[in-house]
Amino acid sequence: MDESELAARLQEAFASMTPERSPRAQAFHLAAALPARAAARDRDGQPWTVHLDDAGTVHATAADGTLVMGWAAVPQAVPEVLSPFEAGTRYRPAAPAVGDQATFDAQTKPTFPFPDDDDLEAAFDHTPHHLADLTAAIAELRRQWDTADVPDRVEQAAVHLRADAPQVPVLTLNEQEQMWCNAVSCGWVRTDAIVEAADPVWGVINRSGYARSSSWIPRAAAELLAEAPADLPGFLRHHLLDNEGPVDLVAINGPEGPLYNLNSGGAHRTHLCRILGLPWLFATQTALITPWEMTRKIKEADHWQGLIDHGLLHGAVDRGTYMASLRISHCPAPWMLAEPQIAAAYNAAYERAYPGALGRLGVPTHALTDATAWETWLLTPAAHAPARGLRRLLNLLLRTGRDAARQP
Repeated sequence: MDESELAARLQEAFASMTPERSPRAQAFHLAAALPARAAARDRDGQPWTVHLDDAGTVHATAADGTLVMGWAAVPQAVPEVLSPFEAGTRYRPAAPAVGDQATFDAQTKPTFPFPDDDDLEAAFDHTPHHLADLTAAIAELRRQWDTADVPDRVEQAAVHLRADAPQVPVLTLNEQEQMWCNAVSCGWVRTDAIVEAADPVWGVINRSGYARSSSWIPRAAAELLAEAPADLPGFLRHHLLDNEGPVDLVAINGPEGPLYNLNSGGAHRTHLCRILGLPWLFATQTALITPWEMTRKIKEADHWQGLIDHGLLHGAVDRGTYMASLRISHCPAPWMLAEPQIAAAYNAAYERAYPGALGRLGVPTHALTDATAWETWLLTPAAHAPARGLRRLLNLLLRTGRDAARQP
């Protein structure tokens, strides 16, 4: 640990001694901390056009046409609204400065803007090659599969998908944290990056009634493949956009692109498209925002410290007697903040969607095989990690500051 890093850690420890009680004080500290989160991103992202109103509502459009809307508790949080929809977590949105004016009266009053019908129509049509790729993939399946064989083919494809790309658990990090920004977008997403779809076994949907049970999938596949090629674009538009609305996903951005969980609707269509191996799916996407702080049982402290020591997390661990808390500046793969079983499942899913991406982040291949291998590597000291005694001193200072801040 060099002198500048040590100074930064000490400054954070003593800064934590200042109580943060009022919403205005919380907003002040949030605005002061945000530059560190932005500075951890080491690549330039795409340009954005941004409108921010007095309530903190954000409407933004990227150079590639991506629409993002959301809410920011302070003006300095606008890049955090945009970054979940960059090409990866290492990219810094090239957004215009929104000023350092006083925080608006919205710290505890979030808004939740959402794409309207016009926004959805525009996003659906914005990149016609996605629809063309989708229709081409369906035409290829039609060429390969006989109509009578569709149910058997669907079941075989589901079995292979369960073995090759099993679903992962839903990712949650800190649902108790007070909201300080939110973000949503809409557009075409890579179907193979959807790694969780409510019903956890591909092809098995536990719904009551014949029309919504697992049998819907082969019936829908047969209907899809029987559609006349000339009518297929309109058929897809109806079922992916107009009829029930788009599939609704949670976007979990990673170092080279996002993974997705299902959010509130579209399980049947998601299972169908993944089983058929279709390349694209139109969806709304609500961003998973990496929290500022997490609190877990004390055993998680070593996992978090391992992430810091291996360069996978910018943050500071505060150890108590039974519990530990983590202050987070930046984590390029936010699922790594979860317990090893969940982190390892997401690591494997990310490697399937973005081969080699975690290796380029510094994770060796042998650490990606399972939860045990991941935890073992994480707890193995990195060559550049600070000495244990110095780490304990820093943790003591952080805990002392936190205790002082809690005093009346």
